[in-house]
Amino acid sequence: MSESLAIIDLGTNTFHLLIAEIDEREDFRIVEKFKEPVELGEGGLDSGKISDAAFERGLQAMRRLQLVISSRQITEIRAFATSAIRSASNGKDLMAAIKLETGIDAKIINGNEEASLIFEGVRNGVLLPPDQDVLVIDIGGGSVEFIVTRDGKPQLLRSLDLGAARLLGKFQPQDPMKSVEIKAVREFLQVTMAGLMTELKEFDIRLIVGASGTFETISAVIAHRKGDVLSSENLNSYRYSAKDFKEMHKILVHSTHAERILIPGMDPLRAQMITMGSLLIDVLIEEIHAKEMMVSTFALKEGILYRYIDDQRERVYRLMGNTTRNLRAKAIRNLCEKYHYKKAHVLKVSELAQSIYDQLKPLHPFGGVERELLRYAAMLHDIGQFVNRSGHHKHGQYIVLNSALSGFSHDEIIILGNIVRYHRKSLPTRDHFHFKVLEQRQRLMVRILAGILRIADQLDRGHRNQVDAIKVVIDAKTLRIGLVGDDDLIQEIEYAQAEVELLAGAIDREVVVERV
Repeated sequence: MSESLAIIDLGTNTFHLLIAEIDEREDFRIVEKFKEPVELGEGGLDSGKISDAAFERGLQAMRRLQLVISSRQITEIRAFATSAIRSASNGKDLMAAIKLETGIDAKIINGNEEASLIFEGVRNGVLLPPDQDVLVIDIGGGSVEFIVTRDGKPQLLRSLDLGAARLLGKFQPQDPMKSVEIKAVREFLQVTMAGLMTELKEFDIRLIVGASGTFETISAVIAHRKGDVLSSENLNSYRYSAKDFKEMHKILVHSTHAERILIPGMDPLRAQMITMGSLLIDVLIEEIHAKEMMVSTFALKEGILYRYIDDQRERVYRLMGNTTRNLRAKAIRNLCEKYHYKKAHVLKVSELAQSIYDQLKPLHPFGGVERELLRYAAMLHDIGQFVNRSGHHKHGQYIVLNSALSGFSHDEIIILGNIVRYHRKSLPTRDHFHFKVLEQRQRLMVRILAGILRIADQLDRGHRNQVDAIKVVIDAKTLRIGLVGDDDLIQEIEYAQAEVELLAGAIDREVVVERV
């Protein structure tokens, strides 16, 4: 039996409502999202009290959200209040008034709880690089949460009252900001974050992953500036360099509010306080020397959803690991099941492909992210047969490109579709639109991953499951793929050898498939 969950994030600037449906297998889909601007920090959060006008806006917003919830068949409501409410002397009064008028019992959470829930959402929404220290930050209106993670586990959780609305209220800069005001904000941030910076410098952080509306807006502006219009419409996992950020930052801090509203990608509701968030990020980058940035559109609300599912049930999905904790894996598995994939075959192909990939490491520049994409492409490579066996590689590409896979960036979806497309038949050329649009490094990635997948697929072409293991030997001119198995493997060798051209061209070596 399915259930519907309503999640409310009572933030400083906006109250957000997310409605999700969870089925009996614990799969979920996000049905609707709503937001109500409240500006609880009006008049300055440092006053320690929510103003009467902001108090009333908060109540009205919750009344409207309660009407939405009551019009749906909601089975559970989870509401959490963050920085502005927890730091206000009348924050508990607002919670009591909300419960009295709407029946919704919201919980005030502390900074570390907030950081933990944000991390839960982020790590399920984007792929965090393995074997790397990554800094996750969420710039809210009242507070900023900092999480250092490595290998999917939090190493540091911190929450500081440095939110964009709080800073704006404290400094009340002119429009546009004067140089002396910019300097004052920077100096305040450097002093206030000094202890945190000492902790952060103990890690080797090259990547910052940002969540929340402030970071999403900054990322959307950068995407538009770089001409990445499609990415600006699907920001999750969008990456850009610290240099890209700094170029955009200069424009933001030296522009007027009216000018910022007109910047492509700018959320008008954030145009006033976005300079404060941008200044914080700029100070952070300079202090820890981060080189790259990525945005996650999954944060607190999604973290609450995952935590709810985990708290209610414990079930391990064996197909691709614990997919209740991996949005990307869940999206792939659901697509596989929708198009009636052959489980035993794709698991075998995935296993063989990953083995070749790992042993081929000396010949390619790719790592864990690309390995994951290869695994997912192996799972999806035959879904086009649902449409028609003839041309199923093209049908499969179309399905991938048009399935709105949750947790994947626009570029990753294009790459996945290309790998599925080129697992058989013609080789990629620049005449093919979805291959042509890729950057040079991405085209090399497709050629190598699709080349590996071609061979792996042929090694189980008859679905005989005869290849037990693969041993790769690399020399100056040749790549030898040795097969281990109890059978004669003549059929597998013949089929695979006929499909080595793509990989051979990508790595500039002759490829020989043989029995060990």
